[in-house]
Amino acid sequence: MLLIRHGETEANLNLCHQGRHDSPLTERGVAQATAIGRLVRMQPEAASAMMISSPQSRARRTAELVRDHLEKPTIPIQLDERLCEVSIGGWEGLSQQEISRLAPGTFEGEERHGWCFRAPGGESYDVFEARIREWLSEAAENPSVIVVTHGTVARVLRGLYLGLPSSTALALPIPQDKIFRLSNGAIEELEVEVGLKMPRIVKVTPLTALQLLVEFDDGVIGRLDLGKHLSLRIETFRDEATFQQVTINDFGAVCWPTGFALSPDTAYDLARRRQPSKDWLR
Repeated sequence: MLLIRHGETEANLNLCHQGRHDSPLTERGVAQATAIGRLVRMQPEAASAMMISSPQSRARRTAELVRDHLEKPTIPIQLDERLCEVSIGGWEGLSQQEISRLAPGTFEGEERHGWCFRAPGGESYDVFEARIREWLSEAAENPSVIVVTHGTVARVLRGLYLGLPSSTALALPIPQDKIFRLSNGAIEELEVEVGLKMPRIVKVTPLTALQLLVEFDDGVIGRLDLGKHLSLRIETFRDEATFQQVTINDFGAVCWPTGFALSPDTAYDLARRRQPSKDWLR
């Protein structure tokens, strides 16, 4: 099985959680899907593989772009509702900061990775896992399949395949520029070369006086002075103790328990001492 997450969307770029909502692919999202398609074509199992996608438009469009670069670009794309992203009910379309205002503490503590299953009116973990488990059981009967789906689906699917605890599975990375090959009880990551690559933060270290040390996968390391460069104050993060609880969220952004976040593009611009765009605050 070749497992693919949809390309970057406008909502991803704006650090908003989509759930069952949809938004179009960005220019980078199209480039990601195109590059993935070229790499999929090179895989030996691709020539005879069937193609299955979530019916949500961001996944379906990604699947179409991938298919365009296959040896047989006219193969049908089967749509399966069980591959839809988890429903987050009343939180769909909101940013992490907006959700934190509605439900303080949602992104804090050991249970933070399962936040999406606590959304009002959303899916429970048990219901969500059941449909992914059912789909995976049926997919195992196919010798080769290309699957295009969503972030949380990709996490739980990989967790079920490897027999991981749910807490471990929900913390797995969900890049949009990689292919996961599931074969013989193991998972291999295939790196995709994308022209419009998103800066990937690999480590963030909080310092004092509103400063961060941020490291990127291309070797760039930058000391970000949020007070000096972005005119922020400690109240933005609640207090110094909360500022020290910085993490990297599902969007690859630098974020805090209050929901405040800096996009990877903004952090990269600051690390390279470039002027961030006017919409740096997500």
